[in-house]
Amino acid sequence: LFAGWTQNFGNTIILFHGQNVFSVYKHNLRNIVKENEFVTLGQVIALVGNTGEISSGPHLHFEIWKNNTPVDPLVYIKM
Repeated sequence: LFAGWTQNFGNTIILFHGQNVFSVYKHNLRNIVKENEFVTLGQVIALVGNTGEISSGPHLHFEIWKNNTPVDPLVYIKM
């Protein structure tokens, strides 16, 4: 859905998974995928980084949203 730069979060990717579910990846060193590109399970989409004004060091800022509300990612991630 989105792969680009934001001032606060640097290189950011937003993926749409269907059923109004989105995943967000912020502070990437480099986005590998392009905006509106289809991705597959296990595909590398970005490199962990430290971009954006509010980053405090290399890390991945990861979010899951459903129906415009943030949700616990563990509901969607199989461990």
